[in-house]
Amino acid sequence: MKKTQTSKKYPTAKRLFLFTSFLVILVSLSYGLYQTYAALTDSDQMQNEFRLGDFQTSIEEEFDPPMSFEPEKEYLKKVSIKNTGEQESFIRVLALPVLTKKQPGGSLTLLPATVDGTAPVLSIDYNLNDWINGKDGYFYYKKKLTKGESTPNLFTKVKMNQANITEEYVGARLSFEVKAEGVSTTKFAYRDAWWNGEIPINNPALEIDDQLKNQTINE
Repeated sequence: MKKTQTSKKYPTAKRLFLFTSFLVILVSLSYGLYQTYAALTDSDQMQNEFRLGDFQTSIEEEFDPPMSFEPEKEYLKKVSIKNTGEQESFIRVLALPVLTKKQPGGSLTLLPATVDGTAPVLSIDYNLNDWINGKDGYFYYKKKLTKGESTPNLFTKVKMNQANITEEYVGARLSFEVKAEGVSTTKFAYRDAWWNGEIPINNPALEIDDQLKNQTINE
C-alpha cells in the first residue's frame, strides 16, 4: 500500500513542475513583448521613480513632437523637474532621445539616436552649469531641491545633424523617454540609492559626490 501511495504522487509533482515552468516562460515572454512595445512607442514616456515615501518628483516639459523631424532644424524641447513631495531631495534624470520610422506595413523601426562620439546623430544643448552628466545615462542636479521648487531646464533644444545621417532618417520621428528620481538629502542616502553605498573615487561620480555631500543633513 505504501508503494502504491508513493507512486501516485510523482505524476502530480511532475505536472506541477511543468505547469510552473510554463508560467515562468509565459511571464518571461509577456515581459519581453512589453519591453519591445515600450521601446517602439513614438510618444513621450514620462515616469517617476520614488526612492523613498515622501520624496516625489514630477516632470515638467514643453515639447510638441514633429510629424517629420527635419535635419539641421532646431526644435524646442524643455525638460525640468519639480519637487512635489514634502521634503527636499536630490535629483537625477534620464532623458533618452528616441528616433523611429514608420514602415509601409505600419511597424516602427528604431534608428540610432546618438548624442556623443565623433559623429552624433543629434545635438542637444545640455545645461552643464546646473547639471552634471553622470556618463551612466543620467544627469545629476547639482543642488538639493526644496519643496515646490523646480530645477532649471536640463536642455531646451534638439537638432538632427545632416552630416551624420543617411537616407533612412528621412521621415523619422523624435520622442523622449524621461525618468526622474528624487532621493533624501540625509547622509548619505544618495550614495545608497545610486552607488550601492560606495564613495566614488573616479569622475564624473566623484564630481557629483563632491557637489552633494556638503548639502546633506543628519537624520
